[in-house]
Amino acid sequence: MNEGNFKDIVDAIRDFQERLKSHLPAMEAEIEQIITSQSKDANTIENYLDTLLSLTAHGVGDELFGKLLDYYKTVNSIGAKFYWEEYENME
Repeated sequence: MNEGNFKDIVDAIRDFQERLKSHLPAMEAEIEQIITSQSKDANTIENYLDTLLSLTAHGVGDELFGKLLDYYKTVNSIGAKFYWEEYENME
């Protein structure tokens, strides 16, 4: 692979990550609402954790995932452990 092709791939990955990051502010606001209201809706929280877990695989959303996971420990410690193990296994 020549240097030009490699640079194109790196640029494409960075562009993809930037597009993914553009969705984080909206998710962050929704997650902040879950935490502030002390929601116990495990299904909603797990849906966000699933989405964020997928994003972390692409190098995006780690901090937000951690924040929501820390909150989820107060709702469902066993479920939170599952998500932590999934996150750790990705690395």
